[in-house]
Amino acid sequence: MNDAFGIDIGYGSIKVVALSKSGEQYSLTTVGETVNKGSDWLKDTSKKSIELVAASIKMLLSDMKLKLKMATTSLPEEEVISRLVRLPPLNENEVKDALLFEAETFIPFPLDKVSMDYEVVEKDEAGRLTIFAIAAKNEIITRYTTLFKMLGIGLSALESPSVAMRRALSMSVAVAGSSMVVDLGEKYSDIIIIHNNNVLFTRAMSVGGESLTRAISVNLGLDMASAEEYKKAYGMKEMELEGKIKTALLPVFSAMAEEIRRAMISYREEWNRPIDLLVLSGGGAHVPGLAEELTKVLGIEVQVIQPFVKIDTTKLVVPINLPTEGCRFTLAVGLALRGMIQ
Repeated sequence: MNDAFGIDIGYGSIKVVALSKSGEQYSLTTVGETVNKGSDWLKDTSKKSIELVAASIKMLLSDMKLKLKMATTSLPEEEVISRLVRLPPLNENEVKDALLFEAETFIPFPLDKVSMDYEVVEKDEAGRLTIFAIAAKNEIITRYTTLFKMLGIGLSALESPSVAMRRALSMSVAVAGSSMVVDLGEKYSDIIIIHNNNVLFTRAMSVGGESLTRAISVNLGLDMASAEEYKKAYGMKEMELEGKIKTALLPVFSAMAEEIRRAMISYREEWNRPIDLLVLSGGGAHVPGLAEELTKVLGIEVQVIQPFVKIDTTKLVVPINLPTEGCRFTLAVGLALRGMIQ
């Protein structure tokens, strides 16, 4: 099978992962990362901002010696509207019309301004359906298609991050029951709940790695670069630096933990079952002591995802330490897995 490429266009960085599959064996073909010089390109709709993103991707692909024909990417979760919708017994042709009617209750934009997709989560004995519906504004989708035309790369899919994260989770974590993924990005974090390989809940948090770094910067009077290094070195560990870093981080950490707790409660009330495992992903997942502190506060097992654990990485010299830094590439791995697994 030819290589499949996933491109994760984050606010702080852009990541590319290429995977191949032979029989049941998945292999890492290449992996790379660069700074996103046009991080506000979705809000700043000027030509210059999208050109900066295109230039960043072109430079990365050039450094990786890649010339792509097709790739999969994702929208930011905060730009995706998702909802579980319950419908009476319907045939396939009727579902879309019924969903359009229901969409008027949860999509805060004119329906002719959005694109919508869905998947069936459950069908009970009476034939009643539970649908996971996702929608995004057409202007955001157009922004992505314009970017990839500038790059000369075909879009095999433009996905919701939750769908890609589901694939990455299924490849790396064994859990019986319901798992929650908290993907810690630079500016935003995503909460995604998955049960039996179905996405049942998504929520974006306006808390990310930058929020933690800024808390250290403000409290200790450090520049952002120094604060970032202290965060990576000491994090939430109480015994380091007399607990000064942990103390600086506590207000942001507490806000994050409360958001996670509320999501857990909402899920339990909706589905009458608990979250069995919390999985951390993204650049903020390896903040020292974060997983342990969340375990104490939330009373749940917490793991840091290892998205390459079932992928053969021995065929190339990898420029990053995958056991400690691989969690930053989880979304890109999930995107690259499209077409290989559900």
